[in-house]
Amino acid sequence: MPTSGHECHHECHHMSTDSETRSRYSNPPIIEAICEFYFAPGLEWDPTLPGKLHTNLGDEYPGKPRHQESIEFGVQFRGGSPQNFQFGEGPKKVQLITENEKRIVGIGRDVLSVHMLRPYQDPHDSDKTGWDEFRPRISRALSAYWEVVRPQGVKRVGIRYINKLVVPGEVTTAKEYLNCALPEVDGLPSRLVNLMSQVEYAYRDGVKLALSQGKVEGGFILDIAVIGESDDVLTLEDTGALVDDLRGREREAFEAVITDKARGLFNAA
Repeated sequence: MPTSGHECHHECHHMSTDSETRSRYSNPPIIEAICEFYFAPGLEWDPTLPGKLHTNLGDEYPGKPRHQESIEFGVQFRGGSPQNFQFGEGPKKVQLITENEKRIVGIGRDVLSVHMLRPYQDPHDSDKTGWDEFRPRISRALSAYWEVVRPQGVKRVGIRYINKLVVPGEVTTAKEYLNCALPEVDGLPSRLVNLMSQVEYAYRDGVKLALSQGKVEGGFILDIAVIGESDDVLTLEDTGALVDDLRGREREAFEAVITDKARGLFNAA
């Protein structure tokens, strides 16, 4: 877990860049990419802040701002066993959107998120990946938030990629496309009808990776989230370094869990 600027920079310096770790896919499976920041708790929520941020970012997000409400789901454990399912109100956000609603910035109390919906990258520009657009959008949104809100610093950063693998024909098994698929078991039917699973991993430095997979009509969902938290508040510069670090881990995880047959679906260039 990064606890200082020096540690974060040292670790990120050794991470491979996106172009180094994988080929550019001409038809990437990404349906949504999200980068989310949670800031150290500050003063009471100022309802004028979204308007001030819209003034700074309006050229990029000229659509009419809209409100978003979310629901948080949790499980209460007792004696190591789940006892009660809990639903609660999640953080409310105001969303700044582009005219086509494919690029979004969400602003809430002590939280900022940046979203890229499909198409993730320009299909007509083979020299650029979606990250070449996403990373500058993250930087501009974070810098604008820092300028307007003046937070103490960042406590948690998350990078999340939601992918849909569209499979031709009838889907009978996931193992042809995903190395993380559940194994087939002798004595059980071989035809896959439904699938939903989530596992969580922890790196040695405390960064967490959540890997979810599920069967949907026409293929599979592969959802990868990498989350870094800090004991101390991170500066703007350190936060940017952590974003790059988490992105590198997400790409490595993605390439680790897909098979060559899945890569064929994405038309690797």
